[in-house]
Amino acid sequence: MTEGSFEVAPSTESRRSFLRKAGLVTVAGVAAPALFPELLAACSSSTKSTTTKSKSSSAPSSIALLSPQSSGGDPPVLDMIAAMDAAGKTYGAKTRYVFVSDPSNYTSTLDLLAESYDVVATCFPEMGPPVEAAAKAHPKTRFIWIYGTAFTPAIPNVVTVGYKFYEGMYFAGILAAHITTTEKIGYIGGAANPAINEDYWALAAGAKSVNPSISVSGAFVGSYTDPNGGQQVADSMYGSGVDVIQTDASATDLGVLKSAEAHKLYMSYDSDPTAYKQATSLILGSAILQFGTSLALQLKSAMQPTWSLAGQAIEQGLKDKVTGYTPSPVFATSAPAAVGTRFTAGLKKMQAAQAAYTAGTLNIPVNTSAIP
Repeated sequence: MTEGSFEVAPSTESRRSFLRKAGLVTVAGVAAPALFPELLAACSSSTKSTTTKSKSSSAPSSIALLSPQSSGGDPPVLDMIAAMDAAGKTYGAKTRYVFVSDPSNYTSTLDLLAESYDVVATCFPEMGPPVEAAAKAHPKTRFIWIYGTAFTPAIPNVVTVGYKFYEGMYFAGILAAHITTTEKIGYIGGAANPAINEDYWALAAGAKSVNPSISVSGAFVGSYTDPNGGQQVADSMYGSGVDVIQTDASATDLGVLKSAEAHKLYMSYDSDPTAYKQATSLILGSAILQFGTSLALQLKSAMQPTWSLAGQAIEQGLKDKVTGYTPSPVFATSAPAAVGTRFTAGLKKMQAAQAAYTAGTLNIPVNTSAIP
């Protein structure tokens, strides 16, 4: 049974429309502290008796998802909500989605959810300290940290899920190398961390495997929810001669798209296989991280009587059908003929590389160093 959704931040019309279509109830447009009493009441009053039962029974019966990024226009979050709700139907479990924009409220919100939900999932690198604090305070609650890093020592009631997203970035580099005519490719990330650094270096390695003379400019916007910042950085890159940009910045990607449209140059998205529909003659495709698939795999384990993955650090990739690169199915015919021809050649090269990587004959270098 889906209990509802809390958006602890101002909400846009499109976000409300999505949540209504999804059958969720949104509480939005108010400051986070003002909403906390309602969130506490909703959690405690509607789930108290069930919580006591579930934590002493053989299997969990409730799931909560907390995201520091809004569901509005963000495919990764939408996919995770869908995965949670699908698990709720499969296991007959209550579900609740909560968005919290203020970092100072991350831990307290996780604490509230952990008091009333058997499984609490959250996502993205910034949630590390809040997850650690909440998990230690609520040892009977099962925590899933999507796009997380391993705790040392491991926390027995937490699974952290990392990704080989760099795999898709390597293939994206191969494709971009066939499109560029300036031999200048750009990379725009949300915020620097070792996993994101991996993506930059893999993109560069893929491009240079085609043409060692290609240069790859890298920059971070400092946020995954700043389209204006993304547009400014992209404008600077395109203005310097870069003619293909790979994004790695979630909702910030929208600003990069605006810049690509203004300059009539090319880009690849991240984590949205349908992004090409926004600009069929400009978007090559998307480096993929299937957040919904990833969360679904973890919930399948966490909702069992015995949680076999408890305390583990999981890394998912191409073999799990979680990462990779999805090319646009229409770019070849939407772009100018010469560009379409290069795109088709790049696809063949990329597909050959994917086959070699799957067969174990191609090595994708892993480098977590800061980008130059």
